[in-house]
Amino acid sequence: MPAFLVSLILLFCVSSAQAAPVPDPQGEWASLTKEAAEMGLPSRFLRLLPLEFVKLEFADLKNVAAEYHPEGHRMVFHLSLSEGNEGKRFRSVKNIPSQDLATLYHELFHAYFDYVDFASGTPKMTPQGARLHAEAKRFLSCRYTVVELSPGPSRKGVLRKTRIEKRRLAEREGWDALNETWGVFVGWAIWNKLEATDRLNPAARWDWDALEDFLERLDDAYSSGDLTGYFEPATAEERRLIPRWYLAPTSGISAPEIALLLEVLLDESPGMAKLAASWIESSEGRAGVSAPGRC
Repeated sequence: MPAFLVSLILLFCVSSAQAAPVPDPQGEWASLTKEAAEMGLPSRFLRLLPLEFVKLEFADLKNVAAEYHPEGHRMVFHLSLSEGNEGKRFRSVKNIPSQDLATLYHELFHAYFDYVDFASGTPKMTPQGARLHAEAKRFLSCRYTVVELSPGPSRKGVLRKTRIEKRRLAEREGWDALNETWGVFVGWAIWNKLEATDRLNPAARWDWDALEDFLERLDDAYSSGDLTGYFEPATAEERRLIPRWYLAPTSGISAPEIALLLEVLLDESPGMAKLAASWIESSEGRAGVSAPGRC
């Protein structure tokens, strides 16, 4: 299992320490998004996330770089992401380790996705957000309604062979499973693009060597079942028995979902997004792998 995903799973066992608001949220958010763009990281969806919706806080979190709490719309950053661990100003983005940036983007995706759902159908919704929300509703119906589940997460190279079961999810369960699956992919994509490009040369787009490295990493993660999410059961009674259900590899993210997120959320070109989807689909054909259910 990718290390950044292990860190995210630890969230289940961890509660936030006492959090304090970022003293200058507007200024610090503007600085964070500007530095992300200069480094070559996705920044468009960050600029579309209004601070009237999400509250920025620092806290001495345990084991993770950031957490998003939908109740209260709180985006909590580890003190290590601030200058001198003081909880006032963000560290320079270029000095944040790749694993922490992956976790950060995973959680920032959840904040943005929460906002998109909140703003859906209102004048505040942007075309980008409207497309993401509409496609999420479509994938919810055709891919996250009837799924295969496991009570434990997958590990790289280890197939889940016990207690796999097919299940029809409640709407909220399916939405949460989609939300987490997409967040897992966003974090994975950030980390692996950082690694494939040797920490993102901001002056250059993809060169073929870096792109091929990224696509091979994607193929490996996809075929290994690493790009799957989880959800908490809808009923308290079931949560006492199984706090989380994990999607089986057969219900992992699909090639069209990957293409959508690369283009709409991660600022990749339509051509690159289509190439990534085609790369996965051609790999499935060569290996005789059964792809996740398609819409």
